[in-house]
Amino acid sequence: MNKLEVLREHIRDKGLSALLIPRTDEFQGEYIAPYAERLRWLTGFTGSAGFVILTERNAAFFTDGRYILQAEEEVPSFYERYNSADKTPWEWVSENLTEGQIIGYDPWLFTENQLQRYNQPLLSLEKNPIDIFWTDRPHPPQDFIRLYPLKYAGESDESKRKRMGKALKADHALITACDSIAWLLNIRGSDLPYTPIVHSMCLLHRDGSYDFFVDLNKVTGEVFNYLRQGGGRAIDIQRVEEHLSRLEGTCQVDPQVTPIVLLDILKERAVRERDPCILAKSIKNEVELKGVIEAHIQDGRALSQFLKWLEGQPLKGETTEISAAEKLYAFRKTGEHFKGLSFETISGFGSHGAIIHYRVTPDSNVSLTREGIYLLDSGGQYLGGTTDVTRTIALGTPTIEQKDRYTRVLKGHIALATIRFPVGTTGAQLDVLARQFLWEAGYDYDHGTGHGVGSYLNVHEGPQGVSKRGTDIPLRPGMILSNEPGYYKEGEYGIRIENLVRVVELSNPKGFYGFETLTLVPLDKKLIEDSLLTEKERKWIQDYEEEIAKVFQ
Repeated sequence: MNKLEVLREHIRDKGLSALLIPRTDEFQGEYIAPYAERLRWLTGFTGSAGFVILTERNAAFFTDGRYILQAEEEVPSFYERYNSADKTPWEWVSENLTEGQIIGYDPWLFTENQLQRYNQPLLSLEKNPIDIFWTDRPHPPQDFIRLYPLKYAGESDESKRKRMGKALKADHALITACDSIAWLLNIRGSDLPYTPIVHSMCLLHRDGSYDFFVDLNKVTGEVFNYLRQGGGRAIDIQRVEEHLSRLEGTCQVDPQVTPIVLLDILKERAVRERDPCILAKSIKNEVELKGVIEAHIQDGRALSQFLKWLEGQPLKGETTEISAAEKLYAFRKTGEHFKGLSFETISGFGSHGAIIHYRVTPDSNVSLTREGIYLLDSGGQYLGGTTDVTRTIALGTPTIEQKDRYTRVLKGHIALATIRFPVGTTGAQLDVLARQFLWEAGYDYDHGTGHGVGSYLNVHEGPQGVSKRGTDIPLRPGMILSNEPGYYKEGEYGIRIENLVRVVELSNPKGFYGFETLTLVPLDKKLIEDSLLTEKERKWIQDYEEEIAKVFQ
């Protein structure tokens, strides 16, 4: 009996008509550890955004525009596959289930906000059905917690906790986002392959003291003393439900990221407000900004060395997508304070570059040749900061079409990099700047233009961003974002140009902000169609090249 039939038999026994299967964990993170890869176990999908609805007769798979092509390759054809921008899971439910049919869900994997979208009766399950049948499921990670030094954090955990405590709208705040906790307590971990967080939850009290819920096997003597001296208690994370059930007073919770099982325990004591750390964490202090600038210098040096190495390769079968990614990693490893990659390198040649978040495997791995375009999206974790950069490289002579598309992407990139905008502007208001030259020719790309980036934390960080949907959070000095417009021709090639930028306050005109580019990696001039550029754009390219040369001379 296959996996779908086993699950269908189980939900029938439970009196259910459907089962919701998200790709997430109890901490609602974008990236998850192997033990939480339930969707991958079921479907084979390896992307970071996916969702399945399983009924007696149907199996529907949903993802966003970044992963549509990948899903077509990885998810079996007996699944109905949808771009969630065209059809959402709750829309599918309303079309395919009749009134009164019951849907089951794991209350640790859904938030209140997510479940409000369904009009059918919902049943909270005591145990996730996949966990029952996933017999070789990996164990949760148990690496030790590390303290994050003040010389990199720039603010003590005591200062952060008291600052956040004073801003609470309740007696306590339950923080379930692991990157928020890592920032708040100045700790880091190894619970994810590319993101240095600790799987944990934190109950912050108004006076700045706190209860830290974590697997106690991760707590060394040094960390235990650090927590205790700072007014904290380490408590087994298995006791979080029991602890919350006895909590006195009101508790602030973020309904966008808090598992509904915990909200159900708090009931009327819950005060629904945004995670108090999210905005504060996004605004980097001067020490963090200094660290991220240094990280980009180290990262730019490694990438420049790689591009020079690649240029000298014969590319007659000896260099593949995998070996190129490994070579770049070897250059990065030589950097001071390098701690690892910030995500799995996207190394896509030719048609693979058109798969926005392509993941190379031994089966998909191809050789790089002198007849095609190579898209390389990669990043590093350094003690001082996190990097993320994409370069598109013509390994041979690019076509007229490829130069046109690349230059339109570059023009959009420059337009966003050079914009001045008034205080109060959001990323959604700026998104069109990066798309305008593609739109002019009837093209677009199916992903956001920019995401926030953490400081030796998540490579994708909120609340700031630049996209069509955007957020209601105005951009502020100290925020770091990506600038990454692109173009993708299915089956042929992909183009993306990505730098990280920081928001800075301008002295002239007053009351305006702008972006300062952090990434220091050369562009491929072979792909630029000079006749499409304005003088202002040519000057930006020249200034950017001179800045790179000055830093690495």
